[in-house]
Amino acid sequence: MLKFVLGRALCGKSYYICQSIAECVKKNKSPVLIIPEQFSFESEKRILSLLGDSEAQKVKVFSFSRLCDEVESITGGQTSELTDSEKIILMTAALKSVRPNLKYFSKYAVSPGFSKMMLNTAGELIMNAVGADDLFGASEELGDGVLGRKLYDTAVILAEYNDLISQKLSGYKDRLESLYDTLENYRYFDNKTVFIDSFGGFTGQQYRIIDRILSQAEDVVVSLCDSGVSKEEIAALREMLEDDTL
Repeated sequence: MLKFVLGRALCGKSYYICQSIAECVKKNKSPVLIIPEQFSFESEKRILSLLGDSEAQKVKVFSFSRLCDEVESITGGQTSELTDSEKIILMTAALKSVRPNLKYFSKYAVSPGFSKMMLNTAGELIMNAVGADDLFGASEELGDGVLGRKLYDTAVILAEYNDLISQKLSGYKDRLESLYDTLENYRYFDNKTVFIDSFGGFTGQQYRIIDRILSQAEDVVVSLCDSGVSKEEIAALREMLEDDTL
């Protein structure tokens, strides 16, 4: 079951979540709390204060990146990561390789500044679960105008960049993408109650992970900051979180 906890900032949503987690522990359920990285220490401290050391150990507290660590440690998944220097080298190589095929960005492809800009763009696209095929499709719909050509070039660059990463690290995927694939068959959240708290919004990748959680967990409780959010907006968000196509 999916449940929303709504309220304005500092109205006690996190306190309610912690109280609900305590109830889960009393009922011998397995609660998992997912929070932004910057709030992890504060949340763990609050739970420890509320439950005590012994009971607090029954609560799993993760950010999305720490959730990746947890699942990888159990399943033996990938742990290799590219350094920033390696990423810029691969992006520069990708631009050099595809430059003859670019429709709009060809004259910029030799610029170190453009390499950094495209690396940031690639990161944003990956984080929001937008792939090269999505960009190719959008480019085709837009035709040969400026935006269409820019999207086409971005798709070409992203595809080459991803290919070079795969060649360097065989089978490499972005960690959240890898987690999403792993959770298709590894049901980490079975029989668990999952609480998602303190997020101002979610990326495309995070929505996909939440989709996996919804398909496995016994209950999912999501706190949202309500600043006059309409019932229609909440219904739309619920539909998005439960959308099987994410």
